[in-house]
Amino acid sequence: MSFIVRDTGIGMTPDQLSKLFQSFVQADASTTKRYGGTGLGLAITKRFSEALGGSVSVESEPGKGSTFIITLPERPSKGQGADIPRPSVVPEPGDAPLALVVDDDASARKLLTAVLHKEGLRVAETEAGETAVSLARRIKPDLITLDIMMPRMDGWSVLTALKSDSELAGIPVIVVTITTDRGVALSLGATDFLTKPIERGRLVSVLNTLLRGHGTVLLVEDDEESRALTQRQLQRLNVEVIEACNGREAIAWLCANAAPGMILLDLVMPEMDGFSMLDAIKKHPEWQRIPVVILTGKELTAGERELLEGRVHNVLAKGSISANDLAVVVRQVLRQHSSAARPAAELADKQ
Repeated sequence: MSFIVRDTGIGMTPDQLSKLFQSFVQADASTTKRYGGTGLGLAITKRFSEALGGSVSVESEPGKGSTFIITLPERPSKGQGADIPRPSVVPEPGDAPLALVVDDDASARKLLTAVLHKEGLRVAETEAGETAVSLARRIKPDLITLDIMMPRMDGWSVLTALKSDSELAGIPVIVVTITTDRGVALSLGATDFLTKPIERGRLVSVLNTLLRGHGTVLLVEDDEESRALTQRQLQRLNVEVIEACNGREAIAWLCANAAPGMILLDLVMPEMDGFSMLDAIKKHPEWQRIPVVILTGKELTAGERELLEGRVHNVLAKGSISANDLAVVVRQVLRQHSSAARPAAELADKQ
């Protein structure tokens, strides 16, 4: 279905149209004092339209006015397909943490999935409470977001069933709902409670708390400015960062402390560079399980890449990786290391 809004106002040039849907930007800044407005209305309209699976377009000529067209997908009439649950969306295999989104509202699922994907998670979805428990048992998600107001089997029943199942009771459940029954949710075992419409920052904060990797990050970097920048980028994960100015300092720290969750290693450093540090790590069997991620500005030769192959988890280029992408890599590595270390620790306890 489409909604068309026309006006016979001042119109816009192609250059003005290119900036039209940007937040806090108006086509012509000089109109702000005359007509008012913040430049947010169209940006919000565009986001809501896309969240509903639609789009917004505009046609305009200076002096001839503008035409705005909002196109939205047709919704099935009430009762149409109501008894036919749509299939769950199961993610592709991967190492990233897995979230299960349980919500009968397709728009809400789409918004949640977008945030979770941006934070580096894989996502599985179901619109039906009655399939949530069996799906969770099958895919073993790292966390579950759960709506309350759902037909047939509501969120309270799903939450009770999850916490009554010994296989699933340990999975964190974030209740995401329009209700205000926070106390009820927490008393039934929910880890956290968010009210719709969700605040993205609040959800991201909860995710970082739940998904932060166990252990520390040993950051080995000689450049003080680069070290400080990386430290700030990792703060969002709430992980402990140990800093070393070169490979020699890092080896000394490893000798005196328990193994970190991972090592973030520069290659070009004084006293002991990254390649030499990797050679030193190879001599200590207890350190060889520590995942190493290279973060360097060095242009690697084919020979150097071959030398690193099989010895490091990943090679990242300084200046070309965003803070979010770095956070995703670090989170994944820490969780993989934590998961791999758990069976070994359990075996050691039994012995």
